Amino acid sequence: MKEIRGLYKKALDILPTALASRAFGLVSDVRLPENIQKFVNTAFVKLAGIDMNEAERPLQDYKSLNAVFTRKLRDGARTPADDLLVSPVDGRLSFFGETSKGMLIEAKGQKYDVRELIGALSDSGDDTAWLDDAYAFTIYLSPANYHGIHAPMTGDITRMSYAPGRLLPVNRLGYVLTDDLLPRNERLTSFIQDDHGHRCALVKVGATCVGRISVAYDDFKTNLTMTRMPFTKLLDPPFKAEKAEPLACFELGSTVVLLASKHGFHPSAELRDGQVIKVGMALGTWSQDI
Repeated sequence: MKEIRGLYKKALDILPTALASRAFGLVSDVRLPENIQKFVNTAFVKLAGIDMNEAERPLQDYKSLNAVFTRKLRDGARTPADDLLVSPVDGRLSFFGETSKGMLIEAKGQKYDVRELIGALSDSGDDTAWLDDAYAFTIYLSPANYHGIHAPMTGDITRMSYAPGRLLPVNRLGYVLTDDLLPRNERLTSFIQDDHGHRCALVKVGATCVGRISVAYDDFKTNLTMTRMPFTKLLDPPFKAEKAEPLACFELGSTVVLLASKHGFHPSAELRDGQVIKVGMALGTWSQDI
């Protein structure tokens, strides 16, 4: 296994994954002649196993492959739970646990500092102290999943941070063969806080062929240029987020890590590692103000 991991790492170090992902993003934006586009879209939907019955529009209305990737849901396709914290995406709950002294140890043996995961934090102290003792939810999106990212709670988005990195595969093989997989990839994080002092950080992790990650509250998009610098940006005024409302978008698929302040938080008793999860599904609730 050690030799296989070494060969895998060397192959990924050679491959220009960011450039390849940008190229894939550009190609997926191309509008082909109507008949060809219909064939391409239909073939991809069948290959990926996408359920277009949940889409806002019929398949023939999508004029590019990227339009299929970034499709919106039809009205009523998701009903958010009453819990204060809900799933921001459709996918598979690959990990549910807690941070300890700022470290997160996932079931697959991956271990990393949550601040390293977020990256680009220009401040410390009380503003980030809650990350040392938080709940963490890792949700993997496959190509079949709806790729919209929704607000996990109602509150103010006070800050965003960006950490450039690789665009390595985040599938099961990637986890097995790559150390520190998520912190090595490109990340875009939204920080949300409600009127009661409850906080969460929504970390959107890029991956191979994820051409871009965009957000509703800023013009910034990931992986548009070869030169990418980390940053932290305070939002003034803050962006008002409503639970389960659209907030961001992956172009193809990847992973989100949701970190929630632990004080007074009660996770949903229904949560299980490996379960299929949908936008608006209950993750838990806070019983008291901070």
